[in-house]
Amino acid sequence: MSVPDPTDQRRRIVVLLGMHRAGTSVTMNVLNALGVPLSDDLMPATNFNAKGYFESLEISQVHDEILKSFGMLWSSSTITHPFPANWWRQPQVAPFKAKLISIVRREFEKAGAIWGFKDPRTARLLPLWFEIIEELDLEPKYILVTRHPTDVARSLYERERVHPMHAELLWLEHNVDALVHTRGKLSGMVEYRRWFDDPLEQANYLIERIGLERPHDLKEILDGIVSSDLKHHAAADRAFTLPYCSEIYDALLRRDMPTLDALTNFFQVTRNFSQVVVGSVQRELMGRVSAANELAQERERRAVALENQVRALQSMQQAPGAP
Repeated sequence: MSVPDPTDQRRRIVVLLGMHRAGTSVTMNVLNALGVPLSDDLMPATNFNAKGYFESLEISQVHDEILKSFGMLWSSSTITHPFPANWWRQPQVAPFKAKLISIVRREFEKAGAIWGFKDPRTARLLPLWFEIIEELDLEPKYILVTRHPTDVARSLYERERVHPMHAELLWLEHNVDALVHTRGKLSGMVEYRRWFDDPLEQANYLIERIGLERPHDLKEILDGIVSSDLKHHAAADRAFTLPYCSEIYDALLRRDMPTLDALTNFFQVTRNFSQVVVGSVQRELMGRVSAANELAQERERRAVALENQVRALQSMQQAPGAP
């Protein structure tokens, strides 16, 4: 992982990465309290995040529009809906890129030397953000937040009724995408449960990795943010459903980059293979569906034609003078 360069005087952008329901909200809440300014248009609190999401509505909406332009949702798997090659340079992405650049410029005009944002979709869209950050000559601080995938799956099922196996797959994809894209650039990794087990250690870790000033009342700040009522969906049965989950999660807990590099490489090979197989099956199934639709339409046309013939014969029989 990269370490802060004290000679780098560029404006810093803190990019918080992580899967949905993985603890990015509480982490960004802490970072905000430690001096990282956020946008004013934050998502309001809900029953699922009583203290708020600490997430820009505008950035989230732009991200959703980018995914939509490729026929994807936040919950789409990249196995069934892979991005095209160099997707971030496709003409359809240009207006969204310009919008994001405008947002970042506006926020730094208000914030000054440092500003941060988080959106779980960012992990998938990092190639675009790399270009934005480079064009604006910013110093990025990429922080990855993780959480046990079973806990994430339970939380997603309660909120969105996402199937647990699909939730684990999304957990894998978001974490792998974040790790692969930020290889050699990642500033730090934090784990959700550590906010409850050892919040001071994790906060000090972030202060050091991002280069923030340590407040004298750090414990009081954390006590006001991290509370036991945030510790939802801790699964009693933490069995993993999919391959790679256990090994990647364990390596994330250890912040073991060599092991994570190897595991993400293996997962990438598996994903690429699966995309080819699934894509072939999808094309065949869509071809069969299209043929079935054409056959159904032809049958409907014949039925209409026969019905019209019957009506014509009935009209002839009912006409005056008919035999």
